[in-house]
Amino acid sequence: MHFEVLDMAVEETNSKPEFILAKTLSLFQTISQQLDLLISINEKMLETQKEFLQESNARAGNGVSPDTLSLLSLPSSLRKTVLALYKLQKATAEDIAGETKRLRGMESAWANQLVRLGYLKKIRQGRKIYFFIESRQETKE
Repeated sequence: MHFEVLDMAVEETNSKPEFILAKTLSLFQTISQQLDLLISINEKMLETQKEFLQESNARAGNGVSPDTLSLLSLPSSLRKTVLALYKLQKATAEDIAGETKRLRGMESAWANQLVRLGYLKKIRQGRKIYFFIESRQETKE
């Protein structure tokens, strides 16, 4: 396109104003087509991002184990709880608190919030409630 502008400058000295206007119009049409292409590419990218967000929300709702991107979207307090459960596999709020060095009551609240968000599952065994990250194998069984 830069060469066209240089060619146009050379031709400008030998051309009529009508030719210059026609050449300028042609360049604007080319720019318009390129902008339309960029807009369509941007729309496709936005659609892909929407689909990704819908899939990650569906995964969270179905109890599928959290992936890296969804973990990064969590607040640091919840993320620390999930990471402790990755290490412990299955644990009570007291066990998680021992791992994170935070209060048991806070860990219980955060773990229950993660259950509501679909990142964790919980089961009661006797008087104790255990939190765990449901793996894909457990989901199939």
